[in-house]
Amino acid sequence: MNTTEANSILEAIIQEVNTTGISSESLIPRLQQVREMALKEEDPLLTRALRLCYQHLEENDGFHLAYVEEAETQEENLAYFLELMLHSGNKYNRDEIREITNMLQQMA
Repeated sequence: MNTTEANSILEAIIQEVNTTGISSESLIPRLQQVREMALKEEDPLLTRALRLCYQHLEENDGFHLAYVEEAETQEENLAYFLELMLHSGNKYNRDEIREITNMLQQMA
């Protein structure tokens, strides 16, 4: 993300996931807010990734995508995905965001 506000929201979400776990009721509205910012930034990858992420949380009341082999919990996987978005200017992060987004789409 390019805006400081969007990054601040993502950092707060990551902090919440790491400390209190995944609460769809709390996370979804903020993910939707960050998605609107990604739309304004004209970043279709992040726009799609955020939409699929909050839809997955909404439908499953959790993040049931095991992407990181070392991750033991769904919280660790979600936090990793959001960290990638936080640093989405990195080419390799964008590749991973795309891969995870495709996996989420296949699960839908």
